[in-house]
Amino acid sequence: MSQRVRVIVASILLVIAVLGLAAVASQIPATYYQAPDDSGLATKQVAFFGPAIVGTVVASLAVVALATHLIVVLRRPAARWMWISAAVCTLLAVGAPIVVGVLDRPVF
Repeated sequence: MSQRVRVIVASILLVIAVLGLAAVASQIPATYYQAPDDSGLATKQVAFFGPAIVGTVVASLAVVALATHLIVVLRRPAARWMWISAAVCTLLAVGAPIVVGVLDRPVF
């Protein structure tokens, strides 16, 4: 594989992981409204969904690993195990928002 193809593939893996990171990070805030009090006004509350925070950390670590992989690929040909680990990191970054998305949200 030529260096140009290796760099393009590594860049595509990194972009896919960044999109997964953005998807899981967008699931962190949970907005809800408390019941109206005596004045009749409902107050808006924002909570944080814990599993989404964990998923964001996992996806961000995968993005950092893929950015490092891209730097290695830019400098020299990477070993086969590095390409396999890059694919696994991409799957982790894409799988995190899917797993977080199917989890039950808290009821307020």
